[in-house]
Amino acid sequence: MDMRLIDEFVASGARLRQAVAGLSQQDVTARPGPGKWSILELVVHLADSDAIAIDRMKRVLTEENPPLLYADEDAYVERLFSHEQSLEDALVLFEVGRRQFARVLRKLPEEAFERVGTHSRRGPVTVAGMIKGYTDHVEHHLKFLYDKRARLGEG
Repeated sequence: MDMRLIDEFVASGARLRQAVAGLSQQDVTARPGPGKWSILELVVHLADSDAIAIDRMKRVLTEENPPLLYADEDAYVERLFSHEQSLEDALVLFEVGRRQFARVLRKLPEEAFERVGTHSRRGPVTVAGMIKGYTDHVEHHLKFLYDKRARLGEG
């Protein structure tokens, strides 16, 4: 496993925090497009997604081919009161979760990154694939976040 990928996994927290720096509460709850979510909903989604991702990786590391259930991201955003949540708390959860779990990842033997779980929609996934996928997931959403900032005049 290339340890630089774990470094990128952790660095995503600072990148996310930087992306929302200086925004007002009104800015983070606006829906200027692209996409249907506000910046706050996007950040809360990333924090929720990471909690699920880290749990999935832990289960793959400790169980033999565990089932990994699909989580409906739209339902999370629509039904779990994202606009009532704290941007700062979501950022802290995201940052701390990644920093804490990276301590585990950095201690694993090489073969552990090839351990497999079976996702209910994607099929077999490895720990290495999940690290890469969840790092890319943040980059995907940062593009939307910066587009939203620009539409708010906060580019």
